[in-house]
Amino acid sequence: MSLLVAAAMLSTTALTACSKGNAGTSSGSTSSPAPGQTGTKAAAQFGEQPLEFSFYSNYDFASPIGYGNDVSTKWLKENKKLNILEIGSNGNAKQKFGAMVAANDLPDVMMLDRGSSEYTTMQKNGMLVPLDDYYKKYPVLQKLIDPQTFNMLKAEDGHIYVIPNWFDSANNPYKYSNTGWTVNRKMYTELGKPELKTFDDLYNYLKQVKAKYPDVVPLETGMTLSGINMLYKLIYAGFGDNRTIWNIGDVPSFPNLKTNTLEPIFNDPAYKDAYKFLNKLYREGLVTQDMFTQKLEQVQEKLNTGRIAVTGLSNITGLGNSANNVLQAKDPNAGYDFIPFLYNKGADPKTVNPHTYGTLGWNVNVITKKAKNPEQIFQFYDWWASEEGQRINAFGPPGVLYDKVDEHGAPIDNEKAKTITPQEKANLKIGLFNPEGSWKFYVIGHYKNAQNPDALNWGNAASEFFGGFAKLNADQFNNMSLDPKSEVGIIEQQIKQIWHDANAKMVFAKSDDELEAVYNKLKADVTKAGYEKVLAEKTKIWKANLDKMK
Repeated sequence: MSLLVAAAMLSTTALTACSKGNAGTSSGSTSSPAPGQTGTKAAAQFGEQPLEFSFYSNYDFASPIGYGNDVSTKWLKENKKLNILEIGSNGNAKQKFGAMVAANDLPDVMMLDRGSSEYTTMQKNGMLVPLDDYYKKYPVLQKLIDPQTFNMLKAEDGHIYVIPNWFDSANNPYKYSNTGWTVNRKMYTELGKPELKTFDDLYNYLKQVKAKYPDVVPLETGMTLSGINMLYKLIYAGFGDNRTIWNIGDVPSFPNLKTNTLEPIFNDPAYKDAYKFLNKLYREGLVTQDMFTQKLEQVQEKLNTGRIAVTGLSNITGLGNSANNVLQAKDPNAGYDFIPFLYNKGADPKTVNPHTYGTLGWNVNVITKKAKNPEQIFQFYDWWASEEGQRINAFGPPGVLYDKVDEHGAPIDNEKAKTITPQEKANLKIGLFNPEGSWKFYVIGHYKNAQNPDALNWGNAASEFFGGFAKLNADQFNNMSLDPKSEVGIIEQQIKQIWHDANAKMVFAKSDDELEAVYNKLKADVTKAGYEKVLAEKTKIWKANLDKMK
């Protein structure tokens, strides 16, 4: 996985509120920037002066893309004088971060989870550049970020150290999400297009797939992060009642929206029932058998060769878009089609809304004090979040597939765009460079799709389709990470490991009785470890968030 595509991996999981953050409170020393407020000193436009900085994405799956080898980064080097020195995690982000801190050799910019232990370490030890003045000076981000959001971005000292990545806004009418269900078009057609609405329908269809296509993966999970994969979350959300994928994380919880209290996930019978269904699929060979060990490259290869019948994975909009380009270069009838969210029999499909949206972003970028030109770096991110930057993000630079834009800022296809083959387009690697996402991306994508509904960009169309199921603003659940050195934070870390081990055991259980035993032991172990204390502490943060949002 490319380090610059790390954001795209869950590009709109910002909308699913999977971000974590530092539960900081606002101090009187720093005021939120007001829309339209700028600094008094004029600054050069981005691209007028050369800029080079190092970039590290703090995720195991992040690896260098080869900056300058795709059409967008080549254009940035030649036209904007921007060069980025990529640093990979070598498959172990925690170890890499520790080594960089120990050697006092931090990168200039880091992408990571807001409120993660790595963020907390850097922020509390004065390793990060406060960005308050830059937000006031440069116009784009301060206008795109909702005013009340700035309060929630502040650290405990009242300063803002983060640039939200893939953030949404109450002002955005076109919600996007990168996660949902898709089917292999050719296989689905050849099997007669049976009804696919419920989990029972899915189970029956997967059995048909296995019988007719023994060499394909009936249901692909994608990668498993933090011991749990997106497929499980989608199954859980399919039990309806507006359950979301948000509350199934390292330490799952059940948010009671009536009392604003986080309750044990064990209070929700859907939690165990979802594992029963996933375990059934695993035991019968209907789902990815190496879901806990496979790499992203393996998932992409299976998609690109059409060896998957159904997907329920994160970033299918990006992975599927690439796969469709590759498959349709050989066969115009091949590819993957997105479908409505599947649900458990008896659930009201109108209440199956797995996604949330949030204005705080999926994760964040921070500028460390190692950077020689922090203001110039911020200026780049401010520009990239703009309409122009997000247009390049989604459709590549001008002069390749478009020369003009419409009144909404969406690119108008030029002759090359109308005649390019899918393989030639795939070779451009548009979207590979993805350091920062703003909600302008979604707006431009919507209007681009509207230009020619018969020639939609598959990834954008799928993203907007899945985004229609994002009903809940989940900002209230952000900044929920606990100080890992506090008493409750230490308990949380212990519980995370217990849960991590139990997740795999419930999937791999050889019988219903074995799964039940693992489930009961998990419940007993986390309760004994202090699960209720963790939930109580996070409930306090939730209520504080609600106060900030008033």
